[in-house]
Amino acid sequence: MTKFLLVGERCELTATAKSTLHPIRAEATELTGWIEATSLDGALHPDAPVTARFELPLSALRVDNPLFGREVERRLEVKRHPLVVAEVDRVSGGAADTGPGRYRANGQLTLHGVRHPVGGTATLRVGDAGELHVTGRVRLDIRDFGLRPPSMLGLRVRPEVDVELRIVAVPVG
Repeated sequence: MTKFLLVGERCELTATAKSTLHPIRAEATELTGWIEATSLDGALHPDAPVTARFELPLSALRVDNPLFGREVERRLEVKRHPLVVAEVDRVSGGAADTGPGRYRANGQLTLHGVRHPVGGTATLRVGDAGELHVTGRVRLDIRDFGLRPPSMLGLRVRPEVDVELRIVAVPVG
């Protein structure tokens, strides 16, 4: 088993929600954390467990509309709940059921002080230097975390948020 540390400046989170007028998009690049996995021939070893922990300071989140960004920050109570934490405890696939390099990931997400199970999909590639390149997707319903969808000036946002992570992690030790 190898521990991989995220390379913060090469990691990115993008969140997109639909509204009555146009999509609302937010981005962040200050993702930190680690992945523990065993790779075999450029893929995850099918019989080895995979665990991961990712942290994102909500202060790093940038919403495409500054006025709406302030409303999102207010609803998320960033000062009271400054971090989003994702913990991956189960990864499966990488074979005929999902396709080569494609996996299902399950774990827990803590947002706004509420911990809730989540699951999504990920693709993984092992680079020439042994670094992991992961792209993951998950759809969240913010109501699961005790949050109401923002609305202002006639603009209403749906509670579902599509989150995409692009991660680069390097082996340590």
